[in-house]
Amino acid sequence: MPTQHHFNLDPVQVTIAALGILDRQLTLGGIPARYSELNFTGGVGDVINVNRESRGIPVQESGISSPITNPITGDKNVFAAASDRPLPSADRRAPNGFVNETRFPVQLTTLAQNATALGMEQVAFDLKRFGAQVLTKLTRGFAEYFDDTIAAFIKANINRSSLTAAQKNAVGGDVAVSIPKADGTSANLTQRALSIRTSLVDARMALGIAGVPVSERYLICGPEVEAILLKDPEFVAVDYSGDTNALRRATIGRIYTFDIVPHNSFGLEMYVFHKSAMLLASACPALPMGAVTGSVQNINGIATRMLVDYDYGKKMDTIGLDTMYGLATVKEDPDYAVRGTVIGEKFIRGLKISITETASSGS
Repeated sequence: MPTQHHFNLDPVQVTIAALGILDRQLTLGGIPARYSELNFTGGVGDVINVNRESRGIPVQESGISSPITNPITGDKNVFAAASDRPLPSADRRAPNGFVNETRFPVQLTTLAQNATALGMEQVAFDLKRFGAQVLTKLTRGFAEYFDDTIAAFIKANINRSSLTAAQKNAVGGDVAVSIPKADGTSANLTQRALSIRTSLVDARMALGIAGVPVSERYLICGPEVEAILLKDPEFVAVDYSGDTNALRRATIGRIYTFDIVPHNSFGLEMYVFHKSAMLLASACPALPMGAVTGSVQNINGIATRMLVDYDYGKKMDTIGLDTMYGLATVKEDPDYAVRGTVIGEKFIRGLKISITETASSGS
């Protein structure tokens, strides 16, 4: 009977395990809403149409049809009855609403992939725990890639620069704030933090006017802003160290409805947005005919393909993960309006807070 290596991998279970590990390792990558397709037949560069949820169906109010009057004028001993109410003069039936989920395109811009080759000596002698020694390393690379990619996407797209002057007047635009340069004094620490917190109040107001939900709002910043907030005497950080989720561990606390998530890709800048502001769409290429084995799976909205192949020349197994994906901001419906101003298909679910340092008054 032929000897087999001790892993005897089930590609379906390995792919599910890989996606589970990946989901726990994502920080910025765990923020965007997700959409995935397992049976996608296209390739990189093609477009997936994603449904955009409709907002609430308007309520129509109706008052009483007509007041009841005393049938005998001047007689205080005879009172009107319900039967004395005149028939309604107008139709009081509410108009039927319609759940109108419009569609918007998301282009699959990238084929993200990684792989590792395992020689027969490694399989026989070095590898004892496939999950810890192989799978975790593959998924860690994916998590770092997604986090860096989404950081660049946030910088380029989370802003309200596309709004007209009238639209900015209605819902607010991006926020700019000046803070004094650090000098280490207690008054300076307080003033720097106060300026940051004031800008966040303005950002919160702009999101509130635009009807952005209060739950699942994020504040993305760099280590510099994180330090300013942590040095603020009025800020109390929240410890999530007991959580195994990378995004939850990275969240240092909450301020003005925003979960604060610092990341090294950002400098002296802040971005605030709702989870629905960005969408990560992913799809898997079909399993190739030449692969030894493979599996396509979807866990928590991320579609991933695992392939196992064999290199006869080098006598090595190759195990790899890949996915096709694209990122998009979620804009509003064409007829969306705020306070009588038509917003249309513009991005208002987030904004940028620009920060500049100025010489302190005491210098």
